[in-house]
Amino acid sequence: MRIVSGALKGRKLYAPPGLDVRPTSNKVKQALFNILSDRIQEASFLDLYAGIGSVGIEALSRGAGEVTFIEKSKRHIQYLKKNLSIASFDDHFRILCMEAVQFLRKKEAARPFDFVFVDPPYEGEEIEKTLPLLGEGDMIADNGWVIVQHFHKKVFSEAFGRLHFLKKYKYGETILSFYGKS
Repeated sequence: MRIVSGALKGRKLYAPPGLDVRPTSNKVKQALFNILSDRIQEASFLDLYAGIGSVGIEALSRGAGEVTFIEKSKRHIQYLKKNLSIASFDDHFRILCMEAVQFLRKKEAARPFDFVFVDPPYEGEEIEKTLPLLGEGDMIADNGWVIVQHFHKKVFSEAFGRLHFLKKYKYGETILSFYGKS
């Protein structure tokens, strides 16, 4: 697994051995950031269920202004910190070791996020818990997007509070569903 593009293109990312983490594939990351395009420049990016941080680090590599990583596993955070150490992003990120739902309930964002990336384990019900919380709060900027990575057989509601479905893209068994704020 590597950083696909941007200032750190080609740098290797470290992941724990085994199957307890499922980093977003390079193909899906490339597609995601092609969609986001220049909108990522100086954007605020929330990486929920960050794992080893591959998506948030890709955002930093491509010019995001700041990234907040939310990950509950201390083991995964060790790898996330190792991956962030490959370049000096200085104060352009913060890492919080906590449940994503807990973070959303506390409303700990300093300002609304331009992009929220939601990628929990496929087998759980975390998306169903996360999207309503994102839809009811002010954590998303007015023109912001919530991007949900999920298994192709999962289907979600068209709306969650102030969030409404925009579009989905399929990459093998992976779907990226985009929601906007109304």
